[in-house]
Amino acid sequence: MKLKSIAAFSLTAMLVAATAACSSASPSTDGSAEDANKPVSAFEYDTSNIAKPEITIENPTGVLKKILDDGVIIIATAPDNPPYEWVYEDGQTLTGSELYLAKYIADVLGVELRIEQMDFNAVLTSVDTGKTDLAMAGFGWKKDRDENFQLSIGYHSSTSGASCHSLLVPADKVEDYKTFEDFAGKTVAAQATSLHQMYVEDQLIPYGAEMELVAGFDQAVLNLASGKVDALATSCSVALQYAEQSNGELAKSYVEFDLSMYGAYEGTVVAARKGEEDLINVLNQILKFVNDNAIYDIMYQQALDEAGMIDVN
Repeated sequence: MKLKSIAAFSLTAMLVAATAACSSASPSTDGSAEDANKPVSAFEYDTSNIAKPEITIENPTGVLKKILDDGVIIIATAPDNPPYEWVYEDGQTLTGSELYLAKYIADVLGVELRIEQMDFNAVLTSVDTGKTDLAMAGFGWKKDRDENFQLSIGYHSSTSGASCHSLLVPADKVEDYKTFEDFAGKTVAAQATSLHQMYVEDQLIPYGAEMELVAGFDQAVLNLASGKVDALATSCSVALQYAEQSNGELAKSYVEFDLSMYGAYEGTVVAARKGEEDLINVLNQILKFVNDNAIYDIMYQQALDEAGMIDVN
């Protein structure tokens, strides 16, 4: 593998470059074009021109009642996954397609949005303990997650890379991976408890692949670049972004995960505390409208552009 000979400094530089590319131009204070490209704060995302469903809520209970009574919905997220959620390089602007969706949900309910940012492994705990109302951090449906939390239907983009998930592999090995079977005996990295862990478990391990779980995505990229793993599961857009920043050393695999097998849970789901059926039922009405009208496509494409990332189409 070619990247084995690259110095650690070069690998770090590659990651820094990729991270920089996941933000728009540097913030400017002189009203220049650079400032115009700055991502929109999720709190200020304007949904006034986006169609909204008519939701009837009668006798709300639990967390839904609290949200409506308080006039605030509290969303937990881990903003380290552009274009879905990230903190712009000014260190203050919290943005991304999932957070735009969070603002849309708040506006449909007629309440204010509060976003609590934390480490990925703390997001679901915050919902379980009642510190936040909902978790939105790129979660996919998983059996154990469904058993312990109330999950929404999936939301996704029907026409863009938001619904495409694949693998990042060494460019000189890309021709070796054209089917799931080609990953037999190979080690595939995935971020622990992520959507991609589920995809690897369900669709690659049955064909003989092995999985290595990592806490952070950047560490997974370094493991791939240094030859410690053979592939890294991620979204298609992220794979293309890292491939572009790797000077031809990495590439998006031809293999893409099959999301249709997850039925109503295809894509990403929102998590609430177990038993909060009223809240999830209302949320599902909103998300069905979002899916039926391709509303998330708009949000995803805007976030993708603002992050300076590549769509798969």
